Amino acid sequence: MIIGNAFEIAIQLECVIELSSPSGLFNFIVDDNLIPGKGTVTDLYVVISSLKDSLNNQLAGEISDVGNITLADLDFSDGSPENVLWLDVCELSDYGCVFWLGFNGEHERFFYSTDFEKTIQEKIFPRGTIERLINNLPDVNNLKINRVNEQVIVTDIIF
Repeated sequence: MIIGNAFEIAIQLECVIELSSPSGLFNFIVDDNLIPGKGTVTDLYVVISSLKDSLNNQLAGEISDVGNITLADLDFSDGSPENVLWLDVCELSDYGCVFWLGFNGEHERFFYSTDFEKTIQEKIFPRGTIERLINNLPDVNNLKINRVNEQVIVTDIIF
């Protein structure tokens, strides 16, 4: 399933197997790329709950805009630069993926690395885009794997 707008920013979520909790694919879709684009047995409960908790806990505090400081002038060497939120994606970081969120007035700045923070990329969206995307992720307990002849065909949400 795709959550969000695949032509803007989205998350691909597919439940493949049920181990101790639902596990499967979890990818951000940015600029027609799946990030991390690997890892078919990711613990979806851990990734989704950590992502939601890290975002919402930090948004509950006082957040100042990072403003229009250029990406080159932001220092990611010791974690998150000042006024930039780190988005915890747990085991996706094992594939080199790290994500952050900053704000500049009516826009948000989505920063990400796919190479263990050697390089940082940035996308700018209307404010609230990433928060809505993350908070629209379903509760993993409501995911259901539909199968035909033991082949996974689609992940559904049980309402």
